[in-house]
Amino acid sequence: MTNSLATMRARLPTSLQLDPLAQFLSGQLTERTRKAYYADLCEFFNGDHITPNDIREITFADIVEYRNSLAALGRKRTTINRKLSSLKAFFRMMVAAGVIDKNPADSSLVKGYRVDDVVSGKSLTRADLQRIFDAAGDEEDELLRARNLAILHLLTYGGLRRSEIANVSWEDFTEEGAFQILRLPQTKSGVAQDIKLQPIVLHYMAQYRETLERHRYQLDGKAFISLSRNQSHGAPITDQSINMIARRYARRAGLTRNVTAHMFRHTCCTLSIEGGAKPQQVQAHLRHKDLKTTMRYYENRERLTDNASDYIHIR
Repeated sequence: MTNSLATMRARLPTSLQLDPLAQFLSGQLTERTRKAYYADLCEFFNGDHITPNDIREITFADIVEYRNSLAALGRKRTTINRKLSSLKAFFRMMVAAGVIDKNPADSSLVKGYRVDDVVSGKSLTRADLQRIFDAAGDEEDELLRARNLAILHLLTYGGLRRSEIANVSWEDFTEEGAFQILRLPQTKSGVAQDIKLQPIVLHYMAQYRETLERHRYQLDGKAFISLSRNQSHGAPITDQSINMIARRYARRAGLTRNVTAHMFRHTCCTLSIEGGAKPQQVQAHLRHKDLKTTMRYYENRERLTDNASDYIHIR
């Protein structure tokens, strides 16, 4: 250890010496990001009481062992890579603060698991999408039917993430000039963003609102609430519940594939492209940080639209 580094460590702010984790989490933009980082770091350190000495004891070998243990438990590659990213971000801040001199989770030392760059199969076909809508429309309970149709159409036309839908409040539905929009105060980027609402979405949102009013529910706070007949009734719906809604109607529609709420976001992207939307329009609507994410869908569609096999003529 150099003298300058030793001096820097001796001068660490008290807050960083007492609770490095809290200091790290306080710098994150959104509550969702803070929760994800907290869960990942607590899992790695086996608790939330982390000291500078605990941090200094970690080597790249510990990170590699952790990565391999996750794989042995059957965790998905995307989950493993997300957890490695959490560690990388945490240790990067510790380097910047002078707690350690090298990031033990750096990509040059610890390789993640490669995630296949495949977009085919993530979207729903128009036929399957309609079957899911029809299954939701056949729901006997009118409250469930109204709420779930509104959610499914917001997922499809708005391209929303399930966490964004769970956080939507009635006051977030507003106007911007001649347009009806949904203002998202809590997004992955940490910046409020607006979503244009199509007439069909407004139709199902109006039906949902009217149904709630008829059953004397309060129309304030979160828009989508739990309708389970237990202690959670009336509480804001959870991310997991939105996934369960997508799976329930996919099963009722006879789909054998594992349908998730996020598939509707992929479907929104694919249908926009097929309808003629430009890459920048799709990027803006889905709020992709990098245009490369959007372009993967364009390139996949172009590969199929103008395919080499189309030029084979035997007769």
